[in-house]
Amino acid sequence: NASLTGESEAIKREPKCTHQNPLETRNLAFFGTYIPSGSAVCCVVNTGDNTVMGRIASLTLQTENVETPIAKEIEHFVRIVSGVAIVLGITFFAIGAALGTDYISNL
Repeated sequence: NASLTGESEAIKREPKCTHQNPLETRNLAFFGTYIPSGSAVCCVVNTGDNTVMGRIASLTLQTENVETPIAKEIEHFVRIVSGVAIVLGITFFAIGAALGTDYISNL
């Protein structure tokens, strides 16, 4: 259940339902649950989009693509670096043209 709940250590499971929320109850194991010791008999409750992972996946599809702050910062940085590169290129081309170098070498 660590992929859903963030548990860093194994948590003991038990047969009785302890909470109505599937993420909080101690009698469910989700896809990818690691069992370090012991044995278990399981019953599949839901599959596909009806599972907790399926619901999380459908929620991610419903959200809008919002530009994150880091994406805004990266775009701003790229624009600054690109602007500086273009200005320097034009400046050195103009200096080369003023000094009389041929245009092919100047490029």
